[in-house]
Amino acid sequence: MTATAKPLDRRRDRATAAGAAADRARAVVADIDNQLKTIADLTSRQRESLRRATDEAAKAKRSLKAAGQRRAELVKDRKKAVARADKARTKARAAEAKYDKEVLADLVRREKERDRAQSASPTRPT
Repeated sequence: MTATAKPLDRRRDRATAAGAAADRARAVVADIDNQLKTIADLTSRQRESLRRATDEAAKAKRSLKAAGQRRAELVKDRKKAVARADKARTKARAAEAKYDKEVLADLVRREKERDRAQSASPTRPT
């Protein structure tokens, strides 16, 4: 080889090496870009998942609050219903007691009339 060939070979080798290094650098950049895209997609999916979970949690909280309010209403309604039932039972007992008194008074009145009628009529010899 000649003296001019050596610098030419060196320059060609350096150019080839630089081209290979540039290709490797582009491959690294492409790999990093792919990783960034993957992370961005994953982040987007995770954000959406978090938003849905947050919405679900808020929905569950509203449901719990509504159930608590409904329970409080039902407890209050039950107390009122128990009071009404007790009052109706008391009223029924009072009406039954009045009826019993009336029946007894009627029986006593009839028995008195029958007794007086028997005592007023002549007794038959047996």
